[in-house]
Amino acid sequence: MKKLLLIISIISVFVINLNAQVSQPRKLITFSGYALTADSLMGVPFAHITILNRGRVATAGPDGFFSFAAAPGDTLYFTSISFKPSVYIIPDNLTTDKYSVIQLMSKGDVYLRETIIYPWGDRSAFPRAFKDLRLPDDDLERAKRNLERERLAALGEKLEQDGGEATNISIRNTSAQTYFYKQAPAQNIFNPLAWAEFIKSWKNGDFKKKDE
Repeated sequence: MKKLLLIISIISVFVINLNAQVSQPRKLITFSGYALTADSLMGVPFAHITILNRGRVATAGPDGFFSFAAAPGDTLYFTSISFKPSVYIIPDNLTTDKYSVIQLMSKGDVYLRETIIYPWGDRSAFPRAFKDLRLPDDDLERAKRNLERERLAALGEKLEQDGGEATNISIRNTSAQTYFYKQAPAQNIFNPLAWAEFIKSWKNGDFKKKDE
């Protein structure tokens, strides 16, 4: 009976001490620092810091700086896209309420599995898609089409005069005005060469109405 009472007393003391330890709050500190690249010491923007034993997550700023509340002994898991994860454990024998570190992170390559995207639903639709395929014209075919005489003639009727053409016309008009300055311009009605050409055409029957 005495042994049973002794065992019950020991268990009671152990449970009381355990409850006291559980109810006692953990000491928190201000944990801050920078997440930097290992090769160039540049800030790792928006790196994630996860407190594994408590399930909390903090995020660094655009320059890699972070600051949050943590407890001595916490295990921190640093992650960021294109960087290898790194782990840091806060010492559990700290005597201050502030602690700062510089966490270096190394570049990591991410290899994705090869993915082939087909423009048709399945393989059975390939023969029909191949048969109906219309390849676009290459640069040579487009150049040939743009240099066709009919196409150039149609464009020439719609396009306005460029700077060179307008300058030549203006120069010719100015030259003609200067040639007949302060006098009436010549009229072909008094030009004997024009009369000779007219008589020649009249004799040749160029002015006769042609039967359709």
